[in-house]
Amino acid sequence: MLHAVIRSGNDAFHFFGEVSGYNLQTLREHVRESARDDGPVHLRVEIDSNDQKTFRRYTGKWLPHLANAGATVEVEVLRPN
Repeated sequence: MLHAVIRSGNDAFHFFGEVSGYNLQTLREHVRESARDDGPVHLRVEIDSNDQKTFRRYTGKWLPHLANAGATVEVEVLRPN
């Protein structure tokens, strides 16, 4: 499971879904749009521990680039109870 919060300016956008290539590409587009429209971006992402491999596969290039460009990026891996 994926829960992301994109904060920019005075807005916050919550994105929920399964960890999949499509959803992570959609998240990327939302982040890019927020950065273009509202300036600095803060992205917080929570994923289940069993989704780490898929998450890395689809964010391995763009997520570090986003952080290097000045966005605040937080990723939390949730452990099963």
